[in-house]
Amino acid sequence: MFIAGIPFAIGSILLDEPKHFNWSSVSVNVWLSIWYLILFGSIAAYTAYIWFLQVRPSAQVSTYAYVNPVVAVMLGVFFASENISLLQVCGLVIILGSV
Repeated sequence: MFIAGIPFAIGSILLDEPKHFNWSSVSVNVWLSIWYLILFGSIAAYTAYIWFLQVRPSAQVSTYAYVNPVVAVMLGVFFASENISLLQVCGLVIILGSV
């Protein structure tokens, strides 16, 4: 993610986007969300993934790609009061059905 961010940052600078960005319009909740994703979504999750690869077969570890989207949608529905559409439910069924 860091390496991919480098060309995006360069492109942003070349398009003069930082000049139009208002840092004061970014709320505290946004900053907390970013730090949460950095700490738990990247560092903790990747560390757990690498450890899990050492103690379980890779075929079993790869199931995270099927489970993560389902967990993310369910967390959004139950904790953030997000709405789930029939199309999303169909997508989750397809994801789980392909396991």
